[in-house]
Amino acid sequence: MRGKTMLDLGARNELIVLDAIRHAPEGTSQSEVVDRSGLSRQAVSLITRRLRERGMITTDGTLAGSRGKPRTVLRLVPTSLLAAGVHLDPAGITLVLADLLAEVIAERRLEAPTDDPAGDIARIAEALASIVEELADAGWRTPDGRGPEEALLGIGVASPGGIDVRRGVVVNPPWLPGWRGVELVEQLAEASGLPVVLDKDTNAALTAHTWSAAQSSEETVLYIYVGAGVGSAVSSGHRVQHGSGALAGEIGHLPTGLDGEVCGCGRRACLSQFTDVSILLTGGRRAGILPADGEAGGKDGGGADGTADADPGGKAGRDAGREQDTRSQLQDLVAAADGGSEPARALTLAYGAALGEALRTLIGVHDPHRVVLGGPYWTALAPQVMPVIEARVRRDAPPERVQLMSSTLGDEVAALGAATLFLQRELSPAAR
Repeated sequence: MRGKTMLDLGARNELIVLDAIRHAPEGTSQSEVVDRSGLSRQAVSLITRRLRERGMITTDGTLAGSRGKPRTVLRLVPTSLLAAGVHLDPAGITLVLADLLAEVIAERRLEAPTDDPAGDIARIAEALASIVEELADAGWRTPDGRGPEEALLGIGVASPGGIDVRRGVVVNPPWLPGWRGVELVEQLAEASGLPVVLDKDTNAALTAHTWSAAQSSEETVLYIYVGAGVGSAVSSGHRVQHGSGALAGEIGHLPTGLDGEVCGCGRRACLSQFTDVSILLTGGRRAGILPADGEAGGKDGGGADGTADADPGGKAGRDAGREQDTRSQLQDLVAAADGGSEPARALTLAYGAALGEALRTLIGVHDPHRVVLGGPYWTALAPQVMPVIEARVRRDAPPERVQLMSSTLGDEVAALGAATLFLQRELSPAAR
């Protein structure tokens, strides 16, 4: 596949107009685009004509105004372009194709990463080529008749930290010792023939939210990613904050102020002591709420959010089983708490209290307009822990100050977010 970029879109003004139309999925008018963009009517008219010629926007009826002639409705053509997203995770590799509105067109789960990164990268490139070929064979086309290969812009990759975003290198990811120092962007670009961008899974999840939500460009969002552990990401003006070394949001050793043991880092009652999924499930087993390892479904999957479905009788099947077993055990733990089990309630209460205290600190530091909680295990835990988090947070931050909400993008938000990483790099005026 040939690499493609959107450099032919020209000036940043074209991206501003496209962004204004994209954030109005119900449709907008040229006059409204003028108001939102701050560009002249003539400039917007010329740009919308060029975008229509490229098949990226279309007209769809008219809107009757209070005065003057009816206004033509402009809409984004979401399937005019695609991006691939890859979530690299210890439990598996998830690959998606998404359109301009972050809707998943195709999805595939691969075996977990191995100690052979070159082989894994080749697997990812082969799987992507296979998905594109299958879509083409099934007759998938853009509205103007282009096939999936022509519509595919590039690849975004979401990886556990630490990474070097600038150099495109996976530096030292947890639970992936064979991937230390891997030049992922360069190798995947060479294997696939497509441009590649790399970021942390927490940042990718937040990017998926900010890309798909019709939010103000001035809004600050704090995203809490609930996976094997808990991480965070912050965006302002649609820009994710990376820090000096892309390590922003590593909050596992944030002190909670609760009663707890001394952590290996030397602090007491770190967040990770309450919110690491392995610790939570171990507590459930010790209390007799969950089966011991090996009794049902195998061992827990380490809390990551990729799964595998190829070769169900082999390694990929075991990876998928571990991942599904982790989710099901968390659901069992929450169900036991709902049913009145005091040990289960104690575990989920401690989880919610610790995360709530951490959020009190983070809200004080970042002063966000909204806090979004999501990730692979949030759906399972939310019924029990969200009320506890809310109670802790509302001590300092009443509803009129900050909105607290669950993500609506599902458990595979990191893979979807990886695709939006590439869309944002190419199509967001905030990235230029």
